Amino acid sequence: MIRRFLRDERGSIAVEGMLILPALVWVFLGTFVFFDGFRAQAINARTAYTIGDILSRETQFVTPAYLDGLFALQGTMTATDQPRRMRISVVRYQSSGDRYRVVWSQVRGSGVAALRDADMPKVRPFLPIMPDAEIAIVTETWVPYRPVARVGIEPFTFRDFVVTRPRFAANLCWNTQNTGGTMATATC
Repeated sequence: MIRRFLRDERGSIAVEGMLILPALVWVFLGTFVFFDGFRAQAINARTAYTIGDILSRETQFVTPAYLDGLFALQGTMTATDQPRRMRISVVRYQSSGDRYRVVWSQVRGSGVAALRDADMPKVRPFLPIMPDAEIAIVTETWVPYRPVARVGIEPFTFRDFVVTRPRFAANLCWNTQNTGGTMATATC
């Protein structure tokens, strides 16, 4: 009787399935979360590159309304309900003193400050080598990521840092006036 019971294999597939099912579900969820994280990071990077490219082609003043539009574009491209941030800065290299200076910097979203000259030593490793008096547009975007399942990844924020050279204009000027701005009201 005991021998027959030990040799009986009826129901063993169901038992094996119940034992392996939690691990299989965890692997599927983990794969989904990792893929979703890579997708969110790629979208944030493409968003930063797109905004930098748009600004690099600009020949007119950059205004508050213009930056509000770029911030809305970031929201549309990232399609997140999390609070996002964006910082646009124009920096100039000065060979005398071998330093980068902030020409202007503007922020959209909360939790990040405008870039200042005092911040440049932290930012310098990410900037390219530039000739004297050359300017660059620095586009920074932050988008929080919250995994849809707990599989070992905690919530964190993607940050992308993109440096772009102006294409059609020698400079990119900030103007506080949405309409009717002149060089007298501009920061170049």
